[in-house]
Amino acid sequence: MKRLTVASIGVIALAAALRPAAAADYGPPPVVYAPPAPAVVYFTWTGFYLGAHAGGGFGRKNETGAPYGFFADTITPAPAGFDVNGWLAGGQIGAQYQAGSVVFGVEADASGANLTGSGSCTSTSLLNGPLPPGGCSAKVVGVGTVAGRLGVALDRVLVYGKGGVAWANDQYNLTSPNLALLPAFSGNETRFGWMVGAGVEYAFFDNWSAKVEYNYLDFHTSTLQFADTTQTFILNTSIQQQLHLVKVGLNYRWGWAPVGIRY
Repeated sequence: MKRLTVASIGVIALAAALRPAAAADYGPPPVVYAPPAPAVVYFTWTGFYLGAHAGGGFGRKNETGAPYGFFADTITPAPAGFDVNGWLAGGQIGAQYQAGSVVFGVEADASGANLTGSGSCTSTSLLNGPLPPGGCSAKVVGVGTVAGRLGVALDRVLVYGKGGVAWANDQYNLTSPNLALLPAFSGNETRFGWMVGAGVEYAFFDNWSAKVEYNYLDFHTSTLQFADTTQTFILNTSIQQQLHLVKVGLNYRWGWAPVGIRY
């Protein structure tokens, strides 16, 4: 029994002595690396976009020429002016790039419109005697802009201004006070001018955003040619106008990554 106890103590001592050597045979303990920090994903307005809008508008038209101009030497014209107002709807397409908090780009839009108005067109014929006022009516049937945009991004909120060129397609009608003396006339023109505007856009998803925008359009005085229904008589008159438009819209953005990656 005594011999067994001594042998056990010897085995334990030998194992303790050999343990460091055995550990040394396996080399140093493995190095455990921490996982890399996850990439930070942030929102960006960079990309191409396509969208639709709807809204309303109002404006003023001023006619400064003789409404019955084919009696040029016998007519004493009086200026006519009236307001137009109504609705519009259409679409837009554009591209923009974000650098820091600054966003710049370009956008084109076009709308079908129904901005209408009417007023009196007075005229006196020295040849046929005084004539009662005729009726003038106008309708803006289309409007559009091509503009540069510059804005400041507050994460998913974009505040921007814009400026560029504008066009409008107008239809006019002149109702004669006396068809026996003067025929009725109609005319159509597409005119060009300039525009400025401002808006706010909010991205409620990575690719989808909604906006509210105001545009001011100014069209310089232009000479419009009217013709009667038989194309027998032609008259010219000068018209100047401004339009104010308010639009709400929805955009879908694609192209470059809808979000940015920062490590």
